[in-house]
Amino acid sequence: MRIKKDIEFSFLAVVLSFLVGCSQSLDFTDTQGNSVDLRSDDNQWLVLNFWAEWCGPCRDEVPELNALSDDGKVRVVGVDYDDSQGEQLISKAEALGIRFPVLQESPLIALKASPPQVLPATYILSPEGKIVEKLIGPQTREVLEATIQQLSKAGANG
Repeated sequence: MRIKKDIEFSFLAVVLSFLVGCSQSLDFTDTQGNSVDLRSDDNQWLVLNFWAEWCGPCRDEVPELNALSDDGKVRVVGVDYDDSQGEQLISKAEALGIRFPVLQESPLIALKASPPQVLPATYILSPEGKIVEKLIGPQTREVLEATIQQLSKAGANG
């Protein structure tokens, strides 16, 4: 009887560890120490932008992303392509004039996505935290809003 209970317990432990491993967290920390969940309880879409300090088009794109973020209808989150950390990351974001949250680490592993090969790169995430679109090159606020509106109407919620 004891062996049967041990087997049942072991089986349950394996199943639970598998489930925990499959449900990767989509909660990250920004440079200010704030929690950023890539999912939205408020049905908001998220623009995940990969930038680099040395990327001219990335610099040109920042004011458009700031305006989109300031509007509040869509969440905008940035990621440094070069994986800078701490003060270096904060300095780079300030140098580019970024006013939206910048994550301390890339969420692409959790999102099961490969890194961009060209910058700037923008991933659009549904409110459920699923990547539904990837855009390459500098984007305008208007293009991002129109793309999200089109995805929303098409039911691309992930």
